[in-house]
Amino acid sequence: MEFINSLFEGVEGSWSGGIAHIMIIISVVIALGKILGNCKIFGISFGVTWVLFVGIVFGHFGLTINQNLLHFLKEFGLILFVYSIGLQVGPGFFSSFKSGGLPLNVLAITVVLAGAGTALAIKGMTGTPITAITGIMSGAVTNTPGLGAAQQAYFDTTGTSAPDIALGYAVAYPLGVIGCIMTFILIKKTLYRTSPVQSQQNATVSADKVLYEAEADNSKKNYISRKILISKSKLNGMTLEKLDFPEHLGATVVRINRSGVELAATPHTRLSYGDLVTVVGSEKSVAAVEKVLGNSLKRLDYPNLIPIFVGIAIGCIIGSIPIAFPGIPQPVKLGLAGGPLIVSILISHFGPRFKVITYTTSSANLMLREIGIALFLACVGLEAGDGFVETIVHGGGLKWILYGALITIIPLIIGGILGRYVFRIGYNTLIGVLAGSCTNPPALAFACECDRSTEAASVGYATVYPLTMFLRVLAAQLLILLFI
Repeated sequence: MEFINSLFEGVEGSWSGGIAHIMIIISVVIALGKILGNCKIFGISFGVTWVLFVGIVFGHFGLTINQNLLHFLKEFGLILFVYSIGLQVGPGFFSSFKSGGLPLNVLAITVVLAGAGTALAIKGMTGTPITAITGIMSGAVTNTPGLGAAQQAYFDTTGTSAPDIALGYAVAYPLGVIGCIMTFILIKKTLYRTSPVQSQQNATVSADKVLYEAEADNSKKNYISRKILISKSKLNGMTLEKLDFPEHLGATVVRINRSGVELAATPHTRLSYGDLVTVVGSEKSVAAVEKVLGNSLKRLDYPNLIPIFVGIAIGCIIGSIPIAFPGIPQPVKLGLAGGPLIVSILISHFGPRFKVITYTTSSANLMLREIGIALFLACVGLEAGDGFVETIVHGGGLKWILYGALITIIPLIIGGILGRYVFRIGYNTLIGVLAGSCTNPPALAFACECDRSTEAASVGYATVYPLTMFLRVLAAQLLILLFI
């Protein structure tokens, strides 16, 4: 029995209770959280956030680890998480502002600002501490990087931690998911009772048009369409104009899929290692293009660790630079969430121009992201668990749930009205944009279920997600820095 107790409660006098104790606590919290995350309640899953809730339970009963080690693991997990997100969204970050993507991003910005405004209004009317309000705001929009950014900003400014940031996040998160989905249903029943308008905003319309016209023109010539992977590193950063496939090989690249983002293929488009390109031409010409591009999945499986860790190091340096702004008492830092996020976005977008290979397979990126977020949430839960019940029962936690619901619902209703009557966006595109403006994957899953015949919701989500993620992180930091 003493052996078991030493593993779960630690060994007195040893560093942080012992290595075995540390690994068991972290591993069990993450494993149990992921198991519960696979369960659905009324068809809704909270996913990896269950790791946070399990960590809170463990922390409440004293099954935790050294605070300094918790802080390191939490920040390390957050860095892995945001950096992998940046690698994913970076290739399409700037292109999302072009064509139909601009109005969608304007709408998403409005939703973000409305959320911050609602949070500040609640603070002013109720006197709730800004630390709790910022945590509630991040939970209400299910934005974990915002939670990490707020905690980092507070620690950098005061040298101490604020547990109520994590507590606010935890109590607001469940209704952040449920409230978002319920608001989507309300928008449909109230704003789209009549014949829905057709979406005029589609970030990939130009690519679709090019592909459609190419296929229509070439179908008469017995041309085929094939997706080919770019697996030759020497092609990284090379433009389609320089390769000139139509002139030399008689085939045309009509679409590029980069990290899950669809990009239009133009003569000035720079290819990136790992791109999946759609080629149209005769079977012979397409085969010739395939030889040039490589199309070897095995080559792509090799991980490129150098740009990941060099990028993280640069991101941490940039995130630590103090930036003074008039009217703000403390210098602003991008922090360990903002710095790596910005660097990963920039390096994944501009890397091909400088022959830098930043490609990671989707599975590798997902593994990195999941490990990072699981570590982060486990440590946040273990850290906040000691005062969670006290906060709920005696510290106003029940009111925090209401505040979180308001921060979730009010901006979405504003966004729904603007999207329907000002931007005239179709319902499926609109709820995809609103889900993206809340960085809410469960809400996206619901939006996709509403109409499986189109990709409108997914396109809307992907179009606004990169900018929204950046703004959510920035907003959480600014609330802390301006109002503590």
